[in-house]
Amino acid sequence: MQKFEQLQQLRLFEHVPSEQLARWAELFIPRRYEREERLRSEGSSSSRFIFLLDGCVKATKWRDEQRQFMVDVFMDHQPPGNMSVYLEQPCPVSVTALDDTITLEVHRNHLVHQFEEHPKLWQGVFRQMLAENRKMLRRLHEMAAAGAERRLAMLFARLAFSVGRRTRLEDGTMGVRVALPLSRGDIAELMNVRHETAIRYMSRWNKEGPVRTDTRGFTIVDYDKLQQLAGEADKQPPAYQNHWPG
Repeated sequence: MQKFEQLQQLRLFEHVPSEQLARWAELFIPRRYEREERLRSEGSSSSRFIFLLDGCVKATKWRDEQRQFMVDVFMDHQPPGNMSVYLEQPCPVSVTALDDTITLEVHRNHLVHQFEEHPKLWQGVFRQMLAENRKMLRRLHEMAAAGAERRLAMLFARLAFSVGRRTRLEDGTMGVRVALPLSRGDIAELMNVRHETAIRYMSRWNKEGPVRTDTRGFTIVDYDKLQQLAGEADKQPPAYQNHWPG
């Protein structure tokens, strides 16, 4: 796929005329990252805006000089750190590929120059930056939530709602599939618990529901139960099942 076609996949550039976007495509550099390869480092400055085309990344932060904890995972088009690039500030987290990941990257000066010529482009970037900030605030809320099982349910409910796809289960009913390869260690870090605690909950959930996991992701087999465990059943609109693509 050509860079021009890849840029067309990004919501950020939906207001840019095709002829203009084709010229901009020459400014972008495609990159491929393998699992556990670093995209950004906490505390370092970067001059590159990064946009995800495929794959997923995790954001981690140092707890002390020897330990890191996982802040969140990202599968949408903009990983954390682009706001820091725009503000020319150090990145607040490290960003690492959780799976084979493909990106498009562009030097800060090239894109900022385009902001001046296309105000709608800047509006799109700003909306995405605000969304990134809201996501981080939600994660802080999750980390502070009482009870490990509730934090686990909140994590899976959010991932399912943001990047899930409807799938037919073995019994003919519909579930939600999320192709995100999280290890037990990843889940433990996202819950802020010991690995043994994460393993205990996931083993029980695999047998009883509401979630089944495998090496390539997880499947929500009972979303209503998951929402109840997360304490958010009253926040979801009645037609939530229509949210996911088939």
